[in-house]
Amino acid sequence: MSWARLATFYAASFSALGAFLQFFPAWMNEVQGFGERDIAVVLSAVTIARTVAGPLWAQSADRRGDARRVLRILSAGSVGAFALFAFAPSLVGAWCVALAFGCLYAPMHSIVDATAVREGARHGFAFGRLRMVGSLSFLVAILAVGAWLERAPTGDVYWILLGCLFATAVAGRFVPRGAALIESDDAPPLSWRRLLRSRSFVALLVCSAFIQGSHAVYYQLSTVHWGEHGIDTSIAAALWAEGVLAEIVLFYVARDTLDRLRPTTLLLLGGFAAVARWVILGATTDVAALFAVNWLHAFSFAATYLGAIRALERRVPSNQLATAQGMLGSATAGGGMVVCGLCGGFANEAFDGGGFYVMAIFAALGSAAALWLRRMPDRPATA
Repeated sequence: MSWARLATFYAASFSALGAFLQFFPAWMNEVQGFGERDIAVVLSAVTIARTVAGPLWAQSADRRGDARRVLRILSAGSVGAFALFAFAPSLVGAWCVALAFGCLYAPMHSIVDATAVREGARHGFAFGRLRMVGSLSFLVAILAVGAWLERAPTGDVYWILLGCLFATAVAGRFVPRGAALIESDDAPPLSWRRLLRSRSFVALLVCSAFIQGSHAVYYQLSTVHWGEHGIDTSIAAALWAEGVLAEIVLFYVARDTLDRLRPTTLLLLGGFAAVARWVILGATTDVAALFAVNWLHAFSFAATYLGAIRALERRVPSNQLATAQGMLGSATAGGGMVVCGLCGGFANEAFDGGGFYVMAIFAALGSAAALWLRRMPDRPATA
């Protein structure tokens, strides 16, 4: 029952995420009239909000010992915040709405991940296969909404997203509370400042930020880069779908294979795969080569993600897990993605495909941080 409740929330929230990432910029462009630069400015507010608000909401979930209550507030608030986009035709107004939406929607993923880890330990199910539901829903949402928009106006994106967010709010009412696992911890939750005093936790943040952040050029510029070399948009979409499919496969097999590996081994696999992937993507735009190398997304993203989650289980007290997840999300989807994206963007303008080589350097730095982390003992951050 606990697995089904969490899986429902993952399915709804990742459907919204897929539709938002792939189609919301088109809605802003075609319906609201924003140019590419304005869209980038508006969406930057979501990243800023996640970086700042994510750890604060996550720590609130730890302090309350009730993830469900926090998720209900965030998911319901996300519906209202997103609805305001229709009434914000100006750049300043849209940026403010995006900031509010980012403060409410983005932090949910870290909190539900922490709850899923706790519930998995309690009931004996694998986190990887639960997280796979999110990836599968992400892929289905992209394909389904894309097929719908071939016959329908782009304005439908707004209503589709609003529906997905409403479904997330309904699913949030049934997420396990998660307090039973916290009752055994006599000590109150540590503050995020205390966590940052742990060298191993800082090493994990640096490792994940660099490896996951190294995906910035792929996420932001790959379709544009391939298009400049004559690759059709439909091929680019297929390459993206292949990457998501690769992570679904890895999440499915993780329990029987990868779960036997040390977390730092998973992080190193992810880092080395990222280095190889970005070097090849920088060197060629041959379609066959792109399809061959894009399977490495299973390691560069998914193995890194699982390694970080499992490292947190070992190195962070259970009553601080949501806070740690929130800080990890800020480091990867916030700081890491922004720094790597800016460096990669400038490099791509200076040299064709140069951004991917810069991403390979960041992934190598993340791998070095994983080696640093590997030398540290597995013990919770208590001081």
